[in-house]
Amino acid sequence: MAMLNRVHLNGLRAVETVARLGSLAAAAAELNVSVSAVSQQVKRTEKQLGQALFERTPGGLVPT
Repeated sequence: MAMLNRVHLNGLRAVETVARLGSLAAAAAELNVSVSAVSQQVKRTEKQLGQALFERTPGGLVPT
């Protein structure tokens, strides 16, 4: 449970939105932030959890 205390809500929102929409650009548009911000939030959340949450493919991001 201590690991979840370090995960920020914005990171979880970014992960959920990317998982639902399948792309950083679509998630950024829905969240009204830059693609770079979404990418950083996803990477930070993955690092905090110690687990890749998405497989990066040419067609977008696919949840693992």
